[in-house]
Amino acid sequence: MADVQDVSSASVDELRLELEDLRLLHRIAEGFNSTIDFDELLPQVFNDILDAVGAQGGSIWIAHGDMLRCELALGSASQKLLGTDVPVGTGFVGDVAQKQRSTLVSEAMKDKRFQEHVDRSSQMITTTLIAAPMVTRGTTVGAIQVANKRTGIGVFEDRDRRLLEGLASAAAVALRNGQLRAAERKARDLSLLLDISREITSTLNVDHVLAEVVNQASRALSFDQGAIGTFARAKCQIRAIAGEQEVDQKSDRVKRLSARGEWATERGEIFYLVDRTAPSSQPEEAFVQAFGDALESDEMKSGLYLPLKDEQGTLGVLIFESKEADFAGDTQRELGEILANQAAVALRNAELYNQVPLADALGSLARKKRQLMQLPKRRLQIYAAFAAIVLAAATLIRWPLRVAGLDPTFRAATLQEVRPLVSGVVERVLVAEGTNVARGTPIVQLRDFEMRAEREALAAELMTAELGAADAASSGDRVRERIQRNTVTSLRREIAILDEQIEATIVLAPVEGTVLTPRPEELVGIYVEAGDPVLTIGRTDLLELEFGVPQRDIHRVQPTQGVRLRVASLPQRTFAGTVTSIAVLPIQVGEDMVFLVRAEVPNTEGVFKPGMQAYARVLTGPTSLAVRVLRGPARWGRLLWWRMMP
Repeated sequence: MADVQDVSSASVDELRLELEDLRLLHRIAEGFNSTIDFDELLPQVFNDILDAVGAQGGSIWIAHGDMLRCELALGSASQKLLGTDVPVGTGFVGDVAQKQRSTLVSEAMKDKRFQEHVDRSSQMITTTLIAAPMVTRGTTVGAIQVANKRTGIGVFEDRDRRLLEGLASAAAVALRNGQLRAAERKARDLSLLLDISREITSTLNVDHVLAEVVNQASRALSFDQGAIGTFARAKCQIRAIAGEQEVDQKSDRVKRLSARGEWATERGEIFYLVDRTAPSSQPEEAFVQAFGDALESDEMKSGLYLPLKDEQGTLGVLIFESKEADFAGDTQRELGEILANQAAVALRNAELYNQVPLADALGSLARKKRQLMQLPKRRLQIYAAFAAIVLAAATLIRWPLRVAGLDPTFRAATLQEVRPLVSGVVERVLVAEGTNVARGTPIVQLRDFEMRAEREALAAELMTAELGAADAASSGDRVRERIQRNTVTSLRREIAILDEQIEATIVLAPVEGTVLTPRPEELVGIYVEAGDPVLTIGRTDLLELEFGVPQRDIHRVQPTQGVRLRVASLPQRTFAGTVTSIAVLPIQVGEDMVFLVRAEVPNTEGVFKPGMQAYARVLTGPTSLAVRVLRGPARWGRLLWWRMMP
């Protein structure tokens, strides 16, 4: 009987330890998801894992291409046992992370670098290591290594290994999200710089270029005072200030800006003042000593000064100042440097253009006029009559102008992504592609046996706590009874939460529609995070046709206008639709800016499928032949004239 009680007690202890590990893993994983900033997340992941496993030191490695690079390390052992760069899948992830602790230590003994950490007198190993790869959805994010357990005899156990593997898996997801966010942010910054560069180079007028540079910079940098100046006879002249139409060269503020611009440009390199009140370098101290009072008068604490120069020399200076200390991070300073290079190119092109004299374009016209006047009078009258008839026909005959749509594509009128409320492995997919489902229909079943096992463990603990409370009540031990009752209440809450999670493993259709996801049955066995899209449901009886319209024609397109379209499967039929909306912001397609236009197209016959391409034209207002032929050259001429205007 005593043996049975010992076994039961041991099982309960094991379940309790597993439950504690799961709770710890859940709490730390939630902490990982508190931010998606990779630089902020990396030290948090490293410190949390070291604390959770109870390690004295370790290192975290991040994949860069096919190599692992150590980003953070604590303790000499972890730094000496591994090199700086290790190929992914060899040496570290492929060997160390997959071996048992005893094998790891025995093989480490063969490494001469490891012999430094062996006690020669007792031949006892004083360094122990465990490691785990960080992999999510087939992508190797990196690996984590920990060394020397702080408690006990300093040796890691199987429980530590399981905990490390679970934390590595959670860290992989969080770090991967951070990497994707950083890549997205970088792409967005580059796209913004491309837009700014296009605006800067849209004119060859020097003053307009300068004004565009300093005003467009506010889209990439956050500053309180921005200015740009040019150099003439070794003097800086402020030519444009952000947000201001004119620059008063006699004002004290402009004179102070000019002085600071001259000082910064003489250094020949980018100068960044982090904090006027606490200079941290010799150049900052010299700058504050020279212009501290002027900065205080302008209420500026930090500044970024960017020389505008090329291989031919210095052109000017770009100044950004802020009332806050350290207003520009590394990314903003990098954007500022790129912007300064673009501004230097645009400024140099504008100066070269203004130095070219205007050719005598009227001489050729005068010669043509003399030749025309030498023709016989009768022939001139015939030419004039014919020209009048053509002009009248071209201007008086009008019919609807058809504006062609670029890359028309059908999509469901209403789309709804199905997202599970809990994470898990897809156990079953209950629908097929093209299935019509009603709202609330079960469509996906997630694997729930781990949750059910945890619930059974909690139920066993609940039964034990209830028996303990009853025993305490029968023996009159009020204190123990109260403790047991509190335990019962807590366990019941946890069981209720688990019941909700188990119920949420059955994913229901949020709306009525048709399953649009191709081959949904292939999702079986895939691990999905809570909130990740699993399937897509949408209506197909009314489709939305999305196509692009160049910005030169977008002013002609209006909602409620008719659309005529054809598809390759039925080229003999013309279908009709109606414009419903026009995008406010354009997208870049090649070298052109295109606005997306959406139109509703009835699909009662089921002819169209989401994703199918079409040929579409919008029926806009009626115009004459002259407008159709001349609108392109007229537009080009007006834009050229506007660019040349001072």
